[in-house]
Formats: sequence, structure tokens, C-alpha cells
Amino acid sequence: MTNRHFLISFISLMILSCAHAEKVVIDFNYEGDHRVDFSALKGSLKIAEFADERNIDDATLITATNFGENSGGYYAEVAIAKLVQTALEQGFESGGATLSEGETVFTISGALLAIDAIKVDRQGVENIQITFRTKVELTSQGRVVWQTTLFGRGRAPVEEGVIPVIQEALSRTIRELVGDDYFKMELI
Repeated sequence: MTNRHFLISFISLMILSCAHAEKVVIDFNYEGDHRVDFSALKGSLKIAEFADERNIDDATLITATNFGENSGGYYAEVAIAKLVQTALEQGFESGGATLSEGETVFTISGALLAIDAIKVDRQGVENIQITFRTKVELTSQGRVVWQTTLFGRGRAPVEEGVIPVIQEALSRTIRELVGDDYFKMELI
């Protein structure tokens, strides 16, 4: 096989494998009630842009894992790290926080470390389970005052697809963060 034939075969294979990938619109809106009042913070707060530290080529990749008939994996409409950042913003705003831009007393920054996706059997029903692992830091005037790794897990039956799973994983990520007493002691 010549280089040209090899290249044409490789490109054709890539096009076919990408054709089976599914692009999904997550459209996340935090509707939970974490019962934490962020309306009277010790100082102004912003949530910086989150990074994606997964070793991947496409930041919109949710998982390359096949669930059901989809053989090419799942991709979101935006970068997954941006979804996590936006979810956290919504979580704080739902608690009454007014987020600021520019120079602030507090900054939350972070990075998406991994997304683990598996199929699990829950009482005879096949479920999709996705876990976001996200590193989060709270800085105050350039100094790290708190940090952790959050694990946000979602699960739903395979026939419901990945969207409700991702939405639950994002909601759990919010609850994990705002439920940390040491984190709240720094801000409130």
C-alpha cells in the first residue's frame, strides 16, 4: 500500500468513526437547593475560567465509551470544563452570591482532571454512571486558602441517555463544594 492509499484509508476510517459520535446539548440549569446563603460573603468573589487537564484532543469530549448503539462516544456543545465552571457559577448565584469580574478578594479556579464513565447494573437495570473529578482552589489576594478535589457523580438508566447523567454529576459537584465546611468558613 502506498503512502497515499494509506492516508486515504486512514482519513476514511476517521470520518466513519466520527460519524457515529453523538453531540449532545447539556443545557444545565442548577435547580437544586443547597441551603447555603452566599449573600453576605467576606469579600468579592469571582469564578475564573476552568482548565481541562484531561489528556484529550477535543475539550467537548464527555466519553468515548459506547452506551447502547452509539459507537463513537459523546461530545457536548461546549467544553466540559466550561460546563463545570458555569455550573459552579449557577450554584453560587442560587445561594445569593453576586459574582464579580476583575480584581476580587476571592477567586475560585479549577481544572477538570478526569471523567470516568461506566455501565453499572442497579437492581437489574443497566445504568450509565459518569463521575467528574475536578480540582478546585480558593485564593485570597493571590494566596491559596483552600483546595480540594471534587467528585461529582451522576447515574441514570441507559435508555435515558447521558444528558440527565451529566446534569446530575454537575449538581453533585456543586453540592460537594458548597457542602464543605472549611470552604464555607473561608468565604462566609
